[in-house]
Amino acid sequence: MNNCPVSGLPVTEKDHWSFENRQGNYIRKYALIGADILHVQEIATHPVIPEQLYTADFRSLITEENLDGKQLYLLMDCSPISGLSHSYKKEFTSLLLDQESPFALIVLYNISPGVRLQFEMLQALEGAVRPVMLAESYNKAVTSILEFKSGAGGLIPEYDPQSLQEAALKQEFLAEAAAMLLRNQFSRELFFPPENHPARPYFDILDLIRQEMKALEEGHRQTAERFEQEFRTLLASKNSMLDAQAELNKKNEEKFKDEKANLLSRIASLELETTRVATASAEKNAALRSVCEMLGTLELDPSAKEQLSNFCTPMFENTSTASLVNTELTETDSAFISKLHKRHPDLNQRELRICLLIKLDYHSRDISRTLGLSTRGIESIRYRLHKKIGLDKHRSLKMYLTDLATESA
Repeated sequence: MNNCPVSGLPVTEKDHWSFENRQGNYIRKYALIGADILHVQEIATHPVIPEQLYTADFRSLITEENLDGKQLYLLMDCSPISGLSHSYKKEFTSLLLDQESPFALIVLYNISPGVRLQFEMLQALEGAVRPVMLAESYNKAVTSILEFKSGAGGLIPEYDPQSLQEAALKQEFLAEAAAMLLRNQFSRELFFPPENHPARPYFDILDLIRQEMKALEEGHRQTAERFEQEFRTLLASKNSMLDAQAELNKKNEEKFKDEKANLLSRIASLELETTRVATASAEKNAALRSVCEMLGTLELDPSAKEQLSNFCTPMFENTSTASLVNTELTETDSAFISKLHKRHPDLNQRELRICLLIKLDYHSRDISRTLGLSTRGIESIRYRLHKKIGLDKHRSLKMYLTDLATESA
């Protein structure tokens, strides 16, 4: 551990307190002198313009070293700094005005001439909770802190605004500029030297700038209010349109539900009608088959018999092509369908088809492929058929259908 060459206090440094800054063009290094002086150095081989002050790093280090609640002092090396960004100055201003900040004094040293005026403007900021001192070197900066701690002085003297001293006028000018640029205060009353004073034109120009910035601020405020009003109007219009669309969607949804219910009802009705027609066709087909068979046993004139056969056979062939699961219905199948439909008239055409295939000992997997349904879907239909027909849980659907087919008419 090293000691400060000026105060003799121990200097604490840690590896993670030194890192490349977030813009990647210089090194920021922290150290703790004694138990209450936080030393910040910007290390670079070229001029830099820092974007931020990174006060969050101060808080992190203070917490790490258990310094919360203690009065501290901030010492900053500004040697590579050639300019200050607006964000840096705003953050520095917040630090000066922060009532909760632990720093009792901020001392800046090694300030280049090109940036000194900007730091002096920060130094002159009215309302600052803590003073800012500008020192030429590290030695003088540490000495100033030690004198401040001991109560021996070291602060910039306060000037009477009415004084015409050059230093006082400069201090007043910088304070007014800081109030405008860093705190956006454009309505405060400006101090003016007498009309014939050499510094009066500079204060007149400062007042002109203040008035222009005040007008710009008011213009921006009115523009912001107009944009906000236009946005609210547009938002209200869009919300109204969305509400109207939502209401229309709701009505359309209800309409589509009604149409779907009507279509499903119509489909069910058509399925029942199709079943009735298919059953009647099967019965007629069986009757035509019987007629054709009887023609062969009748004692008729051969030519008449042939004529009747030629007339009857096409009719039988046309009606015998009734399709159930893409197979031709036999007379037995037609009779079974007819009997099942008479026994259970509430079964639809698909259920009648499935009952026939179950009776013919088709597996659910085969039925599903034939009808284009899933195996699980066929199993669900079989379960519903078991309940719809009214079978108890101990009697199988297959056995019932087989028994029904063998019953005498």
